[in-house]
Amino acid sequence: MATAKKQSAKKPAVKKSAAKKSAAKKPAAKKPAAKKPAAKKPAAKKPVAKARPSTRPSASLRATGAAKKPAAKKPVVRKPVVRKPAAAKARPALVLVDRDRTRFLRDGEHFGVATIAVHDIATLHVPTGMIVTCDPFLVEGPALARKVAPGAYRVSLAVATFTGDKSKGDQRIAAATVRFRDGLPARWEVAAFDSTPHKQGGEPGYPVDAVTGCFIDAGAQAAIKAGPSAWPTPTDKALEKQLLTDNYTHAWGWASYQPDPASPGNCVAFSSGYGDGIYSSYWGLDASGAAVCLTTDFDVFTDEDWTAS
Repeated sequence: MATAKKQSAKKPAVKKSAAKKSAAKKPAAKKPAAKKPAAKKPAAKKPVAKARPSTRPSASLRATGAAKKPAAKKPVVRKPVVRKPAAAKARPALVLVDRDRTRFLRDGEHFGVATIAVHDIATLHVPTGMIVTCDPFLVEGPALARKVAPGAYRVSLAVATFTGDKSKGDQRIAAATVRFRDGLPARWEVAAFDSTPHKQGGEPGYPVDAVTGCFIDAGAQAAIKAGPSAWPTPTDKALEKQLLTDNYTHAWGWASYQPDPASPGNCVAFSSGYGDGIYSSYWGLDASGAAVCLTTDFDVFTDEDWTAS
């Protein structure tokens, strides 16, 4: 009997390719990107605190037990400083230089490197007997307290010529003088005003602002003040022409002006030494106290010049 062979049931063949196609492809897992380490900023350095000096004693002293704790300092109480006033320095004694203004009346008198020459320039007419000393361009100021006899008096100038290296040949009017009589004064006294608006070194004086001084009769002064006031006045023109042209010499000049034709009273003007300032006048008196002259000192000379031999 034929042996019947069992036929094994065949499984359907599965193609690998189809199986591969049917198989779902899983997406490949992406590896996370490696992050670069962030650059670390350098840590700010903390300021190193300086070690305070230790108040502990040194090891050697600690070992011996000789160290002591520093004593607590007591607050210092400062007392106010009382300053004693400085002792006043003794001032040098004031040496008064004797100024004998009679020397202005003598030709050839020497003051240091300067020599005096006396020039007679004009006649002062004083019908009122009252003399005013002032700047003729200001024409202000009171009359002198002392009166003189009405009359006509000559006026002279003491002109100093300097021979020093710095001012060789320079000339300045050192003083102006009205002579009331011949002879020389026995003494001098300062000429005071009826009122004293200005002082020079404690002595009455008059201000000069236009480099010119004068002697003027009180009536002539009043006539000038009563005239035109708009500049230039007739007085200004007359004085300037003579001072700067007609009667001008090296560094000095003079003028004579009669403001009122009806009166002889006039003004005799002259350059004032080195210029503007406040200048005093002095009466030269004889032994009986009568006026010999009236002199205005323009302070051209120093004390050294007055005392120079």
